[in-house]
Amino acid sequence: MQFLKQFFTNLPFRMAVGRFGIWLTKVGRALQLRYANRNSEFQLKHEYHLNPEICTLHVSAAVTERAILTFESPDQQPREMTPMVRALFNIRGVAEVVLQPYVVRIKKARVFSWQEILPSVEKVVLEHLTA
Repeated sequence: MQFLKQFFTNLPFRMAVGRFGIWLTKVGRALQLRYANRNSEFQLKHEYHLNPEICTLHVSAAVTERAILTFESPDQQPREMTPMVRALFNIRGVAEVVLQPYVVRIKKARVFSWQEILPSVEKVVLEHLTA
């Protein structure tokens, strides 16, 4: 019993398991995007900016008919807000969403990293645009 307690409270072991989980998440996301791109169902590519708080997602389906829609908060422009934008604001760390016909631009809060936010953002965009 003592061995099991030491084994599971061992910090290097727990860190290795955490790194393995992060790796599995990255592999799963890469496979999901590759599968969608291979079948020409939907394409999604992200691009980072010089401003480290902004990431642009280029998508193969139109997200808006307007030239540009900017949402600086979940309460701004409620009539123009789509379910995808609401879902993006439900992700912790998303501070601003900008939509263009084939572009989704996300600005994150400074205390969050893209490693934390980007998988959830990509999942929301994939769910809403491939449905």
